[in-house]
Amino acid sequence: MNPKHQEKIDELTASIAATLRVTAQRLYHSGAVDTDQFNPDEYVLAKLLVTAAMFQHADDFAPLYHSKYKDDLENLKHFWSAVNHNILKGNR
Repeated sequence: MNPKHQEKIDELTASIAATLRVTAQRLYHSGAVDTDQFNPDEYVLAKLLVTAAMFQHADDFAPLYHSKYKDDLENLKHFWSAVNHNILKGNR
């Protein structure tokens, strides 16, 4: 991989991780769910909070939907889906 591409990937993934962390903490304190009902030894609440945060920020780092990169994004999403399907079936 081109080192400059890797540098940008590292920068964006660090940024989205920080953004998700802040949003998940805000959601935790929002009162939208009773956090006391969740076992702190399990990942259920954490997964719910992070998933909700990802939905809130899904488009923050994506190129504009109608941009010239739309086809590239769709190809990458399709490729990843196919790779995961093959891995789940035991193919690598």
